[in-house]
Amino acid sequence: MCDRISGSKWGAIVFLVATVALLTTLVPHRVEAQTTTSLVIETIPPIEGVTFRLNGEKSSTDEDGVAIIDPVAQGSFELRTKDRVLLSDSQRIEFAVWSDGVAESNRSVDIEGSTRLQVGFRVDYLVAETFRTSEGDVLKPKSVGPYVIVDDSGESTTFPGSSRGLAGPTAQVWERFPAGTRWLPAVRIVSENGRLRAEEASYSVRSVTVEGERMSVSPTQFTPSQGAEWGIEVDTSGSSLPRELLLIPLLIGLVVIWLLAIMLIRKRSLPSVAGVHNSALGLVRRRKPVKEWTRGEFVRVKLRSGRTVEGWRFDVPGADPSEALILSVAGVWGPDGTRVTSQPMDSLLLPSQIMEIQTFEKPPLTG
Repeated sequence: MCDRISGSKWGAIVFLVATVALLTTLVPHRVEAQTTTSLVIETIPPIEGVTFRLNGEKSSTDEDGVAIIDPVAQGSFELRTKDRVLLSDSQRIEFAVWSDGVAESNRSVDIEGSTRLQVGFRVDYLVAETFRTSEGDVLKPKSVGPYVIVDDSGESTTFPGSSRGLAGPTAQVWERFPAGTRWLPAVRIVSENGRLRAEEASYSVRSVTVEGERMSVSPTQFTPSQGAEWGIEVDTSGSSLPRELLLIPLLIGLVVIWLLAIMLIRKRSLPSVAGVHNSALGLVRRRKPVKEWTRGEFVRVKLRSGRTVEGWRFDVPGADPSEALILSVAGVWGPDGTRVTSQPMDSLLLPSQIMEIQTFEKPPLTG
């Protein structure tokens, strides 16, 4: 009986020693597996379904906005993602920056061991917009002229009037929106000490022009969200101008446009002059100084054709700025974002051409 017990003890000891030996041989392999090179990408804010390609191999983020890519070896790899993605009918994202400061969506990355990167995306929502009087009456879209909105960072944007939508073959899918709606940035990306964070954007309306007259607006802040409606309340109670007087600014604007069109046609017979001044402002006669025209703020104008024009706005005494935008052009970009050659008519933009106007204190750094 004692021999059996003793044999059992020795058997247990042998089994224990064998198990420890087996685990000892497996531990180095497990440690080695943990140190295998990998790339972890985190989207800011967390977005599911964003795709990346590392040397052509595709990976996508999970519900936490994280994608884990396991390269076969250390080294330098080509990493690519899309600049713009339409996530749904009412949500789209646009690439902003990588956490290591790289401002191009397609880049190279050096992977040594486990490498982590954050990538920031601006988030836009498609929101409905309506204009109402302080009495609750809905204003007709045709009666609404240019209006200025200001975001919580102080940047202003001028829209030429109530949304008429954007569609057609010249507009890319992610740009399109139906009449009565508008894309508004809802989340911006801020970079601090090599880390990215998302900030919520909000807006207020600075002024609205109705039937040619500037009206005061309720200062209520609006924060874009999916499926939201922006009800802009216009105070029309102080409007006392007869409708006949409201036609005067329109007539002045039409005269200015007519004169500009004539002089822009005549400019072909004049010798070329360096600079944009005379080619853009065709009202000027040769050797006559332009004293009445003053250069104003720097603007970025997005056109319905898909082109984007940047330059300095000119203020013309007596002209209604809602009728035409006159620019000293600094640069022009095509629908695909590549820089293109400026055309003479880029200096004279009509409201029907304009989709959005952004105003800057100084020219932004653009490619």
